Amino acid sequence: MNSTAAIAKVPPGRTYRGASNEERRAERRQKLIEAAIEVYGDVGFHAATVKQVCAQAGLTERYFYESFENAEALLAAGYLAVMDRLQAEVLAAIAAAPRDMGAITRAALTTYYRLLRETPKAARVFLVEILGVSPAVDALYWDAIRNLSLTVLQFWPEATERARAQGIDLNLFADGLIGATVQIALGWVRSGYAQPVETVVETAMAILGAVNRQYGG
Repeated sequence: MNSTAAIAKVPPGRTYRGASNEERRAERRQKLIEAAIEVYGDVGFHAATVKQVCAQAGLTERYFYESFENAEALLAAGYLAVMDRLQAEVLAAIAAAPRDMGAITRAALTTYYRLLRETPKAARVFLVEILGVSPAVDALYWDAIRNLSLTVLQFWPEATERARAQGIDLNLFADGLIGATVQIALGWVRSGYAQPVETVVETAMAILGAVNRQYGG
C-alpha cells in the first residue's frame, strides 16, 4: 500500500506516523502561513499565486483549500502571525524594562524596529501588503492595530489617567501613539531601511517623548 492510500485510510482522530489528523492539518496550515510570509514578502500579495505559496510550503494545492478559503484569508493569517510575534516580543521587552515611561517606550520601540529590520519579508506583509486588499482585510488590520495600541497603553498608566482626566478619547489617543510608530516604520521600510535602527528609534522617541512629557508627569 502506498503512503497516499495509507493516509486516506486513517480514520478521523486517529494517528498516522505519530501525529493525529488534526495535528497534521495544523502543521500544514502553519507551513502555508510561513510560506505566504516568504512569498508575499518577496513578490507582493497581488503578484503571488496559490501555486507559488504551495510550492514554497512543499504542499500540493489541495492542501491550501483544506485550511484557507482563498489567498486573502491566507494573507490575513500571515498578518496576524507577524502581529502576534511582534506583540509578544514588544510586551516582553516592556516587562523587562525599568518602571519608567521613557525606558518602557524606548524598549518597546527598539524591539519593534529591530524585529522589522531583521525580518524584512514579514515587515512587508505587516506594513505594506496588508493595506487596501479588501474592506474585510482592512477591518482586520485596524482591529489588530487598535488591540495592540490599547494593550501597550496599559503600560502608560499615568499618561492614560491624565489624558482621560482631560477628556481625551483613549481609543484615539492610543491610535495616535501606535499610528505614529507604524507610519515611521512604513516610511523606513519603503526607503529600504536607509537609516540605522538607532536613528529610527530616536525619531519615534522625539514624538512619543513629547506625549510622555505632556501626560507622564
